[in-house]
Amino acid sequence: MRKYLLPFLFIVMVSCGPSKEEEARLRRIDDSLMEIERNVAIDKANDLLAADTATTKKDSSTTVSK
Repeated sequence: MRKYLLPFLFIVMVSCGPSKEEEARLRRIDDSLMEIERNVAIDKANDLLAADTATTKKDSSTTVSK
């Protein structure tokens, strides 16, 4: 009986888990979520750079040249 039970349990354990298609679908979902986060981070960086550029222009226009 053990001779048949152990291979059966091994086969059941190996066959459990997501299929290749399911793994690919989950990977696509993760990638799309990361793309949204990446775009938000890029927008924030652009906003910071724009604010820094505006401050630099304002500071340089108020300096007095000798």
